[in-house]
Formats: sequence, C-alpha cells, structure tokens
Amino acid sequence: MRVTLVAPAANQLLSEYCVGQASKICVYPGIAQCFAIAGWSQAGMLCAHVSPGATSEEIDATFQYLRNMGGGQVQRWYVVGPCTDHFAATTSQWRSVQDIKKSFKQLKNKNGEHWILDVTAERQAFSWGIDIQATPCNWAPVIYFDYRKWGSKGGWSDLKVHKFERF
Repeated sequence: MRVTLVAPAANQLLSEYCVGQASKICVYPGIAQCFAIAGWSQAGMLCAHVSPGATSEEIDATFQYLRNMGGGQVQRWYVVGPCTDHFAATTSQWRSVQDIKKSFKQLKNKNGEHWILDVTAERQAFSWGIDIQATPCNWAPVIYFDYRKWGSKGGWSDLKVHKFERF
C-alpha cells in the first residue's frame, strides 16, 4: 500500500498518497488530477493528497489516518482539485462528488462541514499541473488556499474562498 502517514510539522510538503498534520502551511505539489484535502482542527490542519490512482483500500487507509488524527472532530473539511480531470481518470475510485461524500462518512463527523473547489481551469492554465498551498486562518476555523505553476518558487495566487461549494 502506498499511503504514508508523515510526522506532524509546522510546514508540510505532502506528495501523492501522503497524510499529515500541519500547524502553519501544507503544500501539495504537482496537482494534475489529484485532490488536496485539508480539515481545520484546534490541533492544526489535517491534510491528505489523494491520487486518482488510489485503490479503494488506499482511500480507506487515508481516511483511517485522518480519523485517528482527530478527523471526527474537524469543523470544516476542504477538498481542492481539478474535478474534471480526476473524475475522468479510469482508475479513479472517486468519479463524482457523491463518491467523495461517501468516503468522508468514514470520519463519523456528523457536525462537520464539507466544501469543495474545482480548480480545473487553474490547472489547465499550465501545461502540467499546479502546487496548492493550504494556510489556516489565525482567528476563525477557516483554511485559505493558494496555487501556483507546479514547481515554481513563490508566485502564489489566491483561490477564492467564496468559490467553494458545500457538499
């Protein structure tokens, strides 16, 4: 199985199949078809980088790690990725937002909110992919997201929070 739990850190760099906790920043490099997941908790952000190549067992393992890290207490979960590209991948276990919603039920978090942002347009603006960065708000249970061309240094652009849709 490819899913790996990484040690908590202030700043995380989570590649595909990785799950971790970050207190300041989490960067998800090379998003071409993947989803970046981040949940706000008082202990920090719980984060995962989900590939369309993940098997059902690997998705279950990802959500088991998130649950063991306190995912059932998270107030807000965010899913950010190019929905069109991910859902079209023939190996993808997630072919719709409903499939993602079913996976989140594993967290047994009835009071948590779930938000999704389709970044297909942002991803397609570059030839290969984008990096996504998650940063928690200091005064509210919200996470802000930015993106840049994959592998760039600096040059982050804001992903508008108001464009997220609840699911």
